Amino acid sequence: MLDILTLERLKKVARAAMAQAHAPVSSFPVGAAVLTAAGNIYPGCNMESIIAGVGVCAERSAVDHAVVHGEKNFTAVLVVSQKPEPLFPCGVCRQYLYEFAQISGLDPLILALGGDGRLESAYLSQLLPHGFGPLDK
Repeated sequence: MLDILTLERLKKVARAAMAQAHAPVSSFPVGAAVLTAAGNIYPGCNMESIIAGVGVCAERSAVDHAVVHGEKNFTAVLVVSQKPEPLFPCGVCRQYLYEFAQISGLDPLILALGGDGRLESAYLSQLLPHGFGPLDK
């Protein structure tokens, strides 16, 4: 598990990112924050389009933000929404994270923070067992 200070920083960044979400279709804002092996935190939010399939999830947005800054080694991802119970990443996001995890050799801790403050966690390998990535070709 993460130390309390890092966990609080992740929560703050993810909540601030959620406030920036663009969700005109679902009206369901989601925020995420990724923690890199270097100790940096990058935010992401869901971005929807009126055209189906054009948007991006908060987790992938946060990963992309980190990659743009030269970081690809992730140790934790925190996801937050207004849904009372914790919301874990979708299957597409799990796959996206897995590809970076496989290359880095890290198994990031995935934290899901519910709107009611409840926090649940699991390692990516638990959420996506038997994953397939770029090293499997």
